[in-house]
Amino acid sequence: MPERAIISDIHANIDALEAVLKDIESKGITDIYCLGDVIGYGPNPRECILRARNFNDCIRGNHEDALLFIAADFNMEAARSIEWTRKQLNRKEAPKDENHSMWNFLGDLGDRIVEDKVLFIHGSPRVPTREYVRPADCHDHEKMDEIFSMIDHLCFVGHTHEPGVFTPDHKFIVPKLMAYTYKVTEQKALINVGSVGQPRDRDPRACYTTFDGETVRYHRVAYDVESTMRKILAAKELPEYHALRLKDGR
Repeated sequence: MPERAIISDIHANIDALEAVLKDIESKGITDIYCLGDVIGYGPNPRECILRARNFNDCIRGNHEDALLFIAADFNMEAARSIEWTRKQLNRKEAPKDENHSMWNFLGDLGDRIVEDKVLFIHGSPRVPTREYVRPADCHDHEKMDEIFSMIDHLCFVGHTHEPGVFTPDHKFIVPKLMAYTYKVTEQKALINVGSVGQPRDRDPRACYTTFDGETVRYHRVAYDVESTMRKILAAKELPEYHALRLKDGR
């Protein structure tokens, strides 16, 4: 298996995405899988979609679902971001064919990638784009056992923005405790790759993983957080909180 980068939850943060793509390129990796949420929260949805169209594969997240269908379970701030994003993708001053191609790209996204015994999905095998699997869920044995029953070997997810590895014995291992490296064994694993554009583990640096078939490695990449914050605040219609949370990675 060629080594690939697995990224997720870009959230319209082009500054973070460009920094991550540069880091990926420096490692000589050309295959990129994206686990959804290219848009939402951030100030540069168009630019991020244009970049995502060049990935090897990209699937839908819950923010793409909300944009394409309905943001029924979104809080008020997240829903405001979706409405602002919709306006950006329908900008009258932009070329119509570019607007159409962006909507077509989003509309054509599937909800999973399957390669042999490896599943790539946004949320969980039970509810592909919407179910959260959080570290605290290790105490919910029934939930975790059902999720693992739907995994053949490995499952890569995003959605919670909390990087780490879930194991079938109801444990969650944060990257730091495994020296940012997880060696694959015959044991099943649910691997959260973290977030490129809106980390929530108190580390503001962008997070992504690489995988060569035997080892998963976590990578943190610094980017110009202040630039992204300024753009969010300048947008006016985007909630201020979406800018403030980036500084502390929350």
